[in-house]
Amino acid sequence: MMHLLLAFLLLFSHSVLAYTQKTFIKQLLSSHEFFEKEMINLEIKQIEMMGDKANYGNWDWDIGAEFGRINKNKFKYDYISSTDYARNTNQTVRKISSDLSKKFFTSGSELTISFDRSLPIKEEEMHDKNDYQLDKVTTEYLDDLSIHWTLPLLKNKDGIVDQKTYDLSVLDYDDEKLVLAESQEDFIEDKVAEFIDWVAYKWQIEVVKGTIERLTSTREKTDSILQRDVDMFSRSIDKHQRLLLSLKSKLKAQNSLLIDSISSINFSKNPPILEHDFKIDLINDLGHYCQANVRDLRRIELEIQKNNRYIKTYKNSKSPNLNFTLSATKDDNKGNYSSYSKSSETNYEAKLVFSYPLSGDVSNQVYLDKYQLKARQIELKYNNKFKDILSDANKIDIDIRQGLVQLSLIKQQLKTLKSNREINLYFQGEGSATFVISEQDDHQELQLENITALIDLYKNKLKYDSLLDRLLPS
Repeated sequence: MMHLLLAFLLLFSHSVLAYTQKTFIKQLLSSHEFFEKEMINLEIKQIEMMGDKANYGNWDWDIGAEFGRINKNKFKYDYISSTDYARNTNQTVRKISSDLSKKFFTSGSELTISFDRSLPIKEEEMHDKNDYQLDKVTTEYLDDLSIHWTLPLLKNKDGIVDQKTYDLSVLDYDDEKLVLAESQEDFIEDKVAEFIDWVAYKWQIEVVKGTIERLTSTREKTDSILQRDVDMFSRSIDKHQRLLLSLKSKLKAQNSLLIDSISSINFSKNPPILEHDFKIDLINDLGHYCQANVRDLRRIELEIQKNNRYIKTYKNSKSPNLNFTLSATKDDNKGNYSSYSKSSETNYEAKLVFSYPLSGDVSNQVYLDKYQLKARQIELKYNNKFKDILSDANKIDIDIRQGLVQLSLIKQQLKTLKSNREINLYFQGEGSATFVISEQDDHQELQLENITALIDLYKNKLKYDSLLDRLLPS
């Protein structure tokens, strides 16, 4: 009972410490500095996108002030009028102005509110036909308030022209997210290939060790063995030891590659593993899947959307300007040193303003022709990429299906091949050392062939998942 419990604990401990490919990918994504650099590019695109929107739709408030002094000297000859006039004028001017404007994102309309207030103080030396009069000091003011709203009805309707920069930046941001994911997946693909090679060397080492142990046990199991047989077993063991040494050297080098990727893992205590029972989800409707999920195609679709956005802009720019405008202004004025009059005036206006250049816009037409031609170019690019991806995916699909058949045949051979048959006959005096060694070599070769077939399947699965952009965790 105690032995069974100990075996269970050892098995459980091994399963906990085993380091799977899924765990490896998650740790790479969360810890490697490579992705921090790529994330910064994405953040820059987001800042640019939000900046374009803010630049278009935010409130824009300008305020200004003016303080100055005006000096004027005037002398009038040969006048007969009795009207007063100012010969010498000193004027202090104080003025403040404010402009508030906003474009509305969904309609393309623009609202402007303006306010100006001036407060001049005049000191004047007054004269008439009887010459000098007393100085007069007057205070004047002028208040102007205006509200103006314009709605484009044809050209730039719904902000088609003005919003182009922001709409393109949104598409650029979406594209940058795909670029980041693609960079991550390319990096992960290379590292997982190193992971698979590590497991391959480990499996091969275990096979060769098993062969050496069986041959060594056979050589040392009986005292009646002939010296000639001892020499044959020793030579075979030495040959396998050399292969084992080569495999261990390759595993050590592979271990260094994985440590460079994730230094926090002790692979001697947490050995990478792959399942001997190979499984894969092959896509039946590859065409539909690729169009919906493959990033290379989605990036070209974004390119198509960007091109269409240019076409939409330049088509709209050919339209006449037809704007509907509502405005209101109010002027309050006090001034005129002779009468000290005050006035207040309010105006309301609603109008349609139409304009159209009869000569057209040559530059706009050039760009429209350019992007309309480019649409066909991008369409061809998409079709060619789609065909290439389908072709590559179908080829890997065939390779995987054939690999599964090959692996099944090898496993069937392993079941029928008994690696200890010649050993048992040898100890019964009915076999020879040559047959024992040949049987062990054949068994090892078939086991290594099984590993090669299984590793090839895992590498083809890696290519398949990477090609279809499903290597990263969802």
